[in-house]
Amino acid sequence: MCQSAIVISVIALAVVINSVSGALPSIIKVCSRNDPKIDQCIIDEVDHIRSNLANGDFGKEFDIPKLEPLYIEHLKMQRGQDFNAVFNKLNVYGCSAFKIDRLQAKPMNLSFDLAMNIPKLNFTGKYSLKMKLLLLNLQGKGDLKGSLTNTRLAARIRGYTEKIDDKEYIRFHRIGIRLKVENGSFQLDNLFNGDPVLGQVGNQVINENSRVLLDEIIPGLEKNLGRIFTEIINKLLKTATIDEMFPEKV
Repeated sequence: MCQSAIVISVIALAVVINSVSGALPSIIKVCSRNDPKIDQCIIDEVDHIRSNLANGDFGKEFDIPKLEPLYIEHLKMQRGQDFNAVFNKLNVYGCSAFKIDRLQAKPMNLSFDLAMNIPKLNFTGKYSLKMKLLLLNLQGKGDLKGSLTNTRLAARIRGYTEKIDDKEYIRFHRIGIRLKVENGSFQLDNLFNGDPVLGQVGNQVINENSRVLLDEIIPGLEKNLGRIFTEIINKLLKTATIDEMFPEKV
């Protein structure tokens, strides 16, 4: 669920970092590493390509996932015996409405700090859940839908260079992610093997205590999001040298 907030951030962050690269679709404007307002340059460029991010249209040679809806195949989270959750085949709506609140870019140090906000996310998908919430042992497997409001994400990105054939290629360490979600609502079908009374009670307890459920989910989301971010960015920049990514002039 929460991963909805997640993946938009994945793509947005990848574009933020890559918006200063030369080996990109022609629609993307390059920002000079010497631009005194490089942070704003990158933010402006992300806004410029917002519709392209929504529909994933960057040309036939670029296979970039679309944000509307954003598709998440699988996410698993576990904490001992009290919390075990798997979410599959999620479609997330509202990702392209993200807003970058702050970006601090130090391109030649490969250092980036990003803060962003997503006003509302709606999602549908499949779930498998076993958890203890207050005095109730919740369990079930079936369809899922819900929404998240005011999701905030902060990312800490640090990179390094790898020398291959006298060229310095860009690589990134595991990205640190922190999430805050103001509120969430959930509808889990087939709780307690489809028992209508227990299912209604279970969903009522979940939504009356959504903060408890969100607090259980968020650490797993942060960990998975950091891994996904790192994989995507390193794949996108696999053949990019530091001079190609951050040209002196544009």
